[in-house]
Amino acid sequence: MEYLILACAATMVAGIIRTSVGVGAGIGLTASLLLLFDPQTTLAIMVFLQIAFGVSAVAHYWRQWDSDLVLRLLLPAVAGVIVATALINVLPLDWVRRTLGACIVLFGCLELLRLRLESSPAPASVPRDLGAGFAAGVAGGLVNASGAVLGLYLKGRRLDHKVYLGTLSVVIMGHDVSRLAIYWGFGMLSFNALKIAALLTPFAFCGGWLGAQLQRRMPEKMLSNIVLCLVILLGIILLK
Repeated sequence: MEYLILACAATMVAGIIRTSVGVGAGIGLTASLLLLFDPQTTLAIMVFLQIAFGVSAVAHYWRQWDSDLVLRLLLPAVAGVIVATALINVLPLDWVRRTLGACIVLFGCLELLRLRLESSPAPASVPRDLGAGFAAGVAGGLVNASGAVLGLYLKGRRLDHKVYLGTLSVVIMGHDVSRLAIYWGFGMLSFNALKIAALLTPFAFCGGWLGAQLQRRMPEKMLSNIVLCLVILLGIILLK
């Protein structure tokens, strides 16, 4: 019973993070569930729960995304998931995780400094969008870090926070749906994981509602600082 309560509480906290700042929910909840379940079961549960988080976030920020930007990010993100799935059995994942973590920490610190200095936003271009989407797909497929990569890129664009959350939510949900389909095809999911995820889903939606209320009450600059600090923290976690 204690394990179940911990899993429910961790899921609610992840839901709050997803709809308030957008990044950190996946890796944080994965770390919590690994204390309760084996890695394969945790991976399967997270694939299902990520869809629930996505539905919750998209519902709260319905039509507040940049449609053109979503398209330019989502298509290469799906391609990145496919490439990452092919690379899982080829690349040493410890090396990939640490390299990605170092890059996230570096760019997160630079972006946090740029935000503090109130410098101009990063220039927008189609190649940059395509590259960021592909990088997020690969990072998500390999080490479940798509949100950190994409959140870092979108924060550099200086989008309105609701547009940032809406765009991030749609792209990440599309990424997670494609990953669900790929994992299903490889037989990596189980009915037991589906039952556990179904039990935790109401807490994901409850947390999503609380996070949306929190987002409305916090200054945008504070939220941006929290996002970047969480991104840097996630990068440090990946270094371990």
